[in-house]
Amino acid sequence: MGIFGDRHIQHSGKLSGLSIIAIVLVLRLLGFLQTLELDVLDWALRRRPAETTDDKVTIVTITEEDIQQSLNYPIVDGSLAKLLNQLQTYDPRVIGLDIFRDFAVGDGYDQLASLFTESENIIGIQRITKPVIAGPSALPPERIGFVDVLLDQDGALRRSLLGMPDAQGSYQFSFTVRLAEGYLAQEGLVLENGRRDPSTMRFGDAEVPRFRGNTGGYVNESGVGNQTLVNFRAGTTPFSKVTYGALMSGSVDPALIEDRVVLVGYDAISAKDYVTIAALAVANPGLVPGVDFQAHAVSQLINAALNNRAFLRTLPIWTEYGLLIAGGAAGVLLASSRFRPSAHLLTVVAVSGGVAMMFYGLILISWWVPLLPVVVVFGLNAMLLYPMYQAQAQLRSRLDQRQQLIDWTFSTIHNGHLQTLARFLKEWPNDSPTPNFDKDDLRYLNQELRDLYDAMRQEMLVPAQQLVLSQQQIVDLTASLTELLYEIYGNTVKRRKDFFGNLLQVTEFKTINDGHLTPERKRELGRFLEEALLNVCKYAPDTTRLNVICQPEGTDNVIRVVDNGAKGLSNDRQEGYGTRQAKQLARKLQGSFSRQPVMPKGVQCELRWPIVKNHRWPWFNKLKLQTINANILAAIGNGTTAKKR
Repeated sequence: MGIFGDRHIQHSGKLSGLSIIAIVLVLRLLGFLQTLELDVLDWALRRRPAETTDDKVTIVTITEEDIQQSLNYPIVDGSLAKLLNQLQTYDPRVIGLDIFRDFAVGDGYDQLASLFTESENIIGIQRITKPVIAGPSALPPERIGFVDVLLDQDGALRRSLLGMPDAQGSYQFSFTVRLAEGYLAQEGLVLENGRRDPSTMRFGDAEVPRFRGNTGGYVNESGVGNQTLVNFRAGTTPFSKVTYGALMSGSVDPALIEDRVVLVGYDAISAKDYVTIAALAVANPGLVPGVDFQAHAVSQLINAALNNRAFLRTLPIWTEYGLLIAGGAAGVLLASSRFRPSAHLLTVVAVSGGVAMMFYGLILISWWVPLLPVVVVFGLNAMLLYPMYQAQAQLRSRLDQRQQLIDWTFSTIHNGHLQTLARFLKEWPNDSPTPNFDKDDLRYLNQELRDLYDAMRQEMLVPAQQLVLSQQQIVDLTASLTELLYEIYGNTVKRRKDFFGNLLQVTEFKTINDGHLTPERKRELGRFLEEALLNVCKYAPDTTRLNVICQPEGTDNVIRVVDNGAKGLSNDRQEGYGTRQAKQLARKLQGSFSRQPVMPKGVQCELRWPIVKNHRWPWFNKLKLQTINANILAAIGNGTTAKKR
């Protein structure tokens, strides 16, 4: 049940993470995130550094003040003809009339029609979708462009139509394409099909990226005609503007009109020619004059062709969804980390902020990479799965503690009580019904077993940096490994002084680099040395000489215990608990364990593992070695029978 539960929790986090990724994917595929992604795009575009005022496009506006003081609405043909004649005196390269004139308005139609016929640089407008509005009849078709627009779900303009068939199937070009075509013709650039995408348009090397239904954050949006995203010019004054009144009074700087595209349109409440452009840094994005949108659209085409100003580019759809999946996987990975709650929250905020900064940085170089779903799926996985993984970690910790307690209990019995029983059995002659021990031995064994419960409780209560030996001796695991091993050696010899007190003990303890060892590995190495010493008591009772070596040898660290008992190795092929534990420890350390006979008699028990070198502060290691050797010599002087070899 415990193993099943652990595996269940281990996989449930991944399954939950995949479920969240799938939910966000479905939400995006169904378009539920489109509005949010477009809002984030607008927010970033509004906060770009201001660009210089475009020196190729100027807007002439007919304001509400002009209408009330000197004009009517709509402006009559005669007044419009005077305005266009006044503009021509400043020698503009192209004039774009963003005012419908499908029929005569007031007096002066003949003057206006004559001007349309004689002036080759005037471009008029039409509407080709319902309700259809024809262009000026006096203008040839090649000097008329449509001004139909595509509104997004929130009513905002973000795309520009470049070309599309009309109701009769005849392909028509937009007002902005006609203006760009007229301006760039004098630069030797003509309208052509794209090279990478033959279905799009191109002026010179500037190929217009074609909008598709799933471009960027859009989902199944109308892909009618040939359209592109508008990379609106940043800043509060993207274009020079002059009013009708200022133009007619002659108070306009000629440089603002000469050799430019000049757009003429309304900026008046009476005309109601306003659109919503949320990407512009203006006071009221819902009251942007329609002529301003046309200016941004034509400016984008001209400056891309002449100044290499970038279009707003996007990634392939499969890349965007790949980023989303990667963000979800990163959230699962972070949730499974062992960070503290505060550090985890800080990491989530930092990563999300970093992704947001990356999004803004990409916008600055005209790349729209929809990273909102990436942040959403990352945040959901990182925050929602974190408690689950924390609970899993706590469960694993409890299971590890229980397993450690079981291992410690068996080691304690194996290295203490079972050793005592083994000694009793060895001292009981086969041909005698009476054992050769007294009641004190039995009392000692009885007390050891009774103390086992207290020892188990103490093992669970002591800090993780301490080791409880048999008879509740506590050893500090934060000490160096050499000091730790020597202390365990001394405690074990003292506990079985009835056996070790009569031996010639030869010890060699030298500094072992233990910087890479965890307290748990030190604990296991200490247990190994304790059992190796107690095995001499158990299996070699006739030993007269004991060698204990803990030191580096060549490229390995070595713990070696050698006796000269006459019995040698047992013929029993079944491995005991201690042997299995020693081999397991050797695998953890990427080392080896061996128990083999020595000549002329005795057994050598050895554990060795590779040295992990540490070249920092060599003087400290030398001082540490001197201190350890001094401690060993002091212990020898206090009564332990030991020699330096």
